[in-house]
Amino acid sequence: MGGVTMKTAQLPRTIPALSLETDAALTWRYAELTADFNPIHIDPEFAAGTGFGGPILHGTMGLNLLVEAVAAAFGRPMPALRFDIRFIRPAPVGAIIRAGGELSDPVNGVYSVFVETADGQRTVEGTCSL
Repeated sequence: MGGVTMKTAQLPRTIPALSLETDAALTWRYAELTADFNPIHIDPEFAAGTGFGGPILHGTMGLNLLVEAVAAAFGRPMPALRFDIRFIRPAPVGAIIRAGGELSDPVNGVYSVFVETADGQRTVEGTCSL
């Protein structure tokens, strides 16, 4: 991302969580933005016949929320960052998702980061490193 460097003593201890309330209209707008019209996200009839039982959010929607949370914590321009994440499980359309993290390795500038639903089900986990 950016080219700013930060000393570990200046690192914020947390990446305060940002939340996003989703619905079918938001999911459709995100599909248009990303040109990802997979019916698992936008077609309730199709999605009902899958193992998910209904439409699920685009995984990258949560990832983008996480990037926004990191940007809010570090300000702009952001330091150069590396994300190492795993998509654990999908979130249903209509879920409230939140993304944030905490400093887990201050010496090396590593944060444990997450995206989760309002009931605490993790959808994305990983690290963000300076």
